[in-house]
Amino acid sequence: MKKIIILFACLLLTGCYNYKEVSDLAFVSSLALDYQDNNFNIILEIEENQKDNKFSSYILEGTGKTIEAAIQNASLSFNKDLYFINLNILLISTEAANKKLSNILDYVTRDNNFSFDFNIAICDKPKEAIENIIKQEEIFGKYISNLFKNTDSNIINIKLDNLLNNYLNKDYDIILPIINIKENTIIIDKAAIFKDNIIIDTLNKESLALYNILLNNHRDYYLEIDNNIVFKTSYYQTTICFKNNTLYIIPTLTGTFLESVSLDENKIIDEVNINFNKKLESFINNLISLQSDPIGLKRYTKNKKAIKYRISTNIILENKSLIYKGVSS
Repeated sequence: MKKIIILFACLLLTGCYNYKEVSDLAFVSSLALDYQDNNFNIILEIEENQKDNKFSSYILEGTGKTIEAAIQNASLSFNKDLYFINLNILLISTEAANKKLSNILDYVTRDNNFSFDFNIAICDKPKEAIENIIKQEEIFGKYISNLFKNTDSNIINIKLDNLLNNYLNKDYDIILPIINIKENTIIIDKAAIFKDNIIIDTLNKESLALYNILLNNHRDYYLEIDNNIVFKTSYYQTTICFKNNTLYIIPTLTGTFLESVSLDENKIIDEVNINFNKKLESFINNLISLQSDPIGLKRYTKNKKAIKYRISTNIILENKSLIYKGVSS
């Protein structure tokens, strides 16, 4: 009987201890890093308990010669242990990305307090962006995480494991989404591309869509062609292979038109094909001129300096009833 009582008491004490341990933790949803004047400037978004079905959070700021020092300085007057295992987003300024990316990656990978499942983005106004979402009674980190999961827009969805793969693999260059704020709205319609781990240019919204198509990152894609005709893909699959010193890029786009089209089937397929090929060729040629390869095209070729390629697009129409022959055709 005594053994049962002792065991029961231990379970109770263990439960109380664990509860106290969790209550002493501060869950970090967002971490923003900047580097100015030889110092790291950090912003931490700390989640608060849900109240009245509303989520809330607050921010802490700190500066230090190292990331560790900056985080410690941010939590000097804080009586809880910072917990990064539920981190949703790591924001890195342009300056920090160009000068201290290796330090940042080293810190988040060797600290077992971090998971590998958080998004990473470039953001030069993190405080403004975070506070804007907090004012809407939402947690910025979770809000951004949901944006990256949304397939309605062509966002570059990069998590820590993706970034590490590109950083460590010589066949890839780094690409990171850019978070901006416009009229109190979070905008993610650009991406930074790197060469030798330095940001050299940005990709626009159309380029982001083509990037996703080439890597089969399935998102909704709307192709606008002449006469305000819009072809919407429901599915796409791109095959890339290397034969006879040529890189063959074969995208298959399955979709339909958003409204009736007055052309015969063959003509409209040709229209879509020609228009898409032009956009894809322009995108690839731009990457080649910048000598940046976030797609990893060079991993297919034997010649790492030059890429000779051919594009052969296959268009599959899901709804042919929207195509009709006009009176003049």
